[in-house]
Amino acid sequence: MMSALSTARLGSEFEKFLYAPVGEGHDGMPLTVLSALARVDVDPWEEAARLTRLPEDRAVTQLACLLGALRDAPRACPDPARTAAPLIALLPRHRDHAHPVLVRALAQAAPTKHPAAVSALLSVLTYMIFLLFGQWLMGSLEVSTQSQSPATSDPVTNSPHPPTSSDAP
Repeated sequence: MMSALSTARLGSEFEKFLYAPVGEGHDGMPLTVLSALARVDVDPWEEAARLTRLPEDRAVTQLACLLGALRDAPRACPDPARTAAPLIALLPRHRDHAHPVLVRALAQAAPTKHPAAVSALLSVLTYMIFLLFGQWLMGSLEVSTQSQSPATSDPVTNSPHPPTSSDAP
């Protein structure tokens, strides 16, 4: 039995596919992809997600097999292969199946030609960050040390005018 968690988890991107009519059931009622998959004991949302990840031709073949496995297949779905193709077209397609040229171009443009240079650059940048942090830390420690320690000085030796005879004890 299908749980509410599985339907909420996968969302509504499969609604067009799952609620699409497949044919007519043995009782004369319309049969949807959702009910057809449930009748062959397959979780409809999980199967829709799996079919979405497959190339279109394989997804059509897989769905046709599932529709052909219905007990009342001749009445419900007289030609599973012909019925499956427009149903698979209702599924959301992943980018890697929809635009293989773009995926190949992005894979070729990946920065894998000079991994040693990239690694060295990252090491130098990390070293520079530690040096800058160390400089900042040392500077802030010196400032806080100077402001916290009061100047211990002799008031007589640090007076702005020279001592006079009246200042002497």
